[in-house]
Amino acid sequence: MVLSPNKPISVLIVALPETAGSALYGMLDVLCSAGNIFQTLVRSCDKKQLFQVRIVANSGRPFTCGNSIPVTPDCSITDDPTADIIIVPEMWLGPDEALTGRHLPMVEWLRRKYEAGATLCSACSGAVILAETGLLDGCPATSHWGYQDLFRRCYPRVKFDPAPNLTYADPNGRIITAGGTTSWHDLALHLIARYASPGEAL
Repeated sequence: MVLSPNKPISVLIVALPETAGSALYGMLDVLCSAGNIFQTLVRSCDKKQLFQVRIVANSGRPFTCGNSIPVTPDCSITDDPTADIIIVPEMWLGPDEALTGRHLPMVEWLRRKYEAGATLCSACSGAVILAETGLLDGCPATSHWGYQDLFRRCYPRVKFDPAPNLTYADPNGRIITAGGTTSWHDLALHLIARYASPGEAL
């Protein structure tokens, strides 16, 4: 995937009732700022929108996520929106709390989007949703170290390693998992460096 000078990379960020609002809106803010925040601050005319970012949820109705933070989705999975990149951010999820069967429509949608060519990413406990898709089976993946027993118990086919900050599950880099709680920062900078430029990430 190469960034077109005339067309921003399309990104969908998944929002669920368990989603951590700080990760959801932090990722949204950073990616929307890429290419224009520094330029705005220094009064440059060379502003670009590098990423077009939207929030996707199970439905289009407003709801609250973790800590009762309000979410108004831009689209729902029933709209079947397309995107180059789909991100599942951190969730408020206990290390003993399996998600099996809880978000089946979202899990199935993510699987279909990957098969259609989208890059899937997760930050911290968002990897549990990716594990639910089966796409991490037989692949390396990371998340917060507190979830290693959950992965061992519920997703034994995933090659879980809490040590790396970022892990590619496939050689083409189309599934990326990021580590602990603030790993969404690293994931956002990685995506900016990869699809825009290392200089823009800096």
